[in-house]
Amino acid sequence: MQLEPLAPSSTWQQELRSSLSTPAQLLQAGLISPEEACDSRFLAVIRENQVRITPHTASLIDRENPACPIRLQSVPSAQRETDPELPAWIEELSNEIYGQPSPWRDDAIGDLTRLEAPRLTHRYGNRALLHVSDTCALWCRFCFRKSHLNDREESLYVGKFDEALSYITRTPEISELVLTGGDPLSLGDEPLGRLLQKLDEIPHLKNVRIHSRMLVNLPSRVTASLIETLATPRRYHLSLSNHFNHPRELAPPNLESLRRVRKAGITLLNQSVLLRGVNDRTETLVELFQGLYQAGVIPFWLHHPDWTPATFGFRVSIRRGLNLYQSLFGQLSGPAVPQYVLDLPGGLGKAPLNDSRVQRLITRNQDGFEASVYEIPRPSTREGQEDQRVRYLDLAPSIESTQSSIT
Repeated sequence: MQLEPLAPSSTWQQELRSSLSTPAQLLQAGLISPEEACDSRFLAVIRENQVRITPHTASLIDRENPACPIRLQSVPSAQRETDPELPAWIEELSNEIYGQPSPWRDDAIGDLTRLEAPRLTHRYGNRALLHVSDTCALWCRFCFRKSHLNDREESLYVGKFDEALSYITRTPEISELVLTGGDPLSLGDEPLGRLLQKLDEIPHLKNVRIHSRMLVNLPSRVTASLIETLATPRRYHLSLSNHFNHPRELAPPNLESLRRVRKAGITLLNQSVLLRGVNDRTETLVELFQGLYQAGVIPFWLHHPDWTPATFGFRVSIRRGLNLYQSLFGQLSGPAVPQYVLDLPGGLGKAPLNDSRVQRLITRNQDGFEASVYEIPRPSTREGQEDQRVRYLDLAPSIESTQSSIT
């Protein structure tokens, strides 16, 4: 296979080392004001949840627009990342459904609850997650693993892969493995290649998915060496799942990185998160998914936000999300419309929210909140309890309205 010449592998590593990570660097780059740089609430947010913004991502931020969607995803905000105090009536609902007075939880989707070996989460019978790295090119402000990554959860990110690989090897029902993190592509090409080769020695693995946001925030990561590593023939099918959330992220360098990977024969997928103020408008989602589809990337998930601490400022209601989702049909080709899904708390699995069996039991707008309780069919995980229904508390700012988002 003939590979086009690309930048040397040191380029992406140097760019990663040049990322913005301190208030002084953010101030110098024009991403925060002098007042923010000294604000105690802002500094507390940074201490609690680390910052990393690559020069490439910083170049995509509109300095004149405080609502720039790239800014909202990458620059810390005391307002967005300080979860609100909940009134008594919401605490009562949360206690009733979750057994605690607030719905936020550090292990939002049950990575630890379903941990079967160090670095390995096994939630569904035929699929498992391998937590490859605790490093990312961008510390996304909405990240569902925010708590794990900032604490560097040892059971997920520390130590060798031996026990995890041994578990996969002796569990023949696992036919698909998702490499996650952090970001698996934060590994160098040689260690990544060794890991992929180790997986090739497990006979029952049929599919391996790499979940990465590198092609959004560090497109220089796509080197000739990386493409050669990914394109090496293996018994299993290898795909790369990207994470584009807004059409502004489809910048020329990012599209070029997608083109190079696709030219090497790697299947390209995308998962997005529905984020308040970032992409919660019909025209934004249409432009994003159409742009990905034209680039040869199949959008497959649109995630409803998870109950991760310090992310409430990004939440939209399921009611609004469903109205947005329905508005996509007729404006996009079928393969360009992702599935709108929710990861049920506690590691109970992904539930499609457009399922007609999802029922909204109550909705209450009060004290600046919209709170709804849903009854949702539990997916078929390893326990095979697909007929069980669970209740889910959905909570979002009540200023949201269906009319303001469907345009």
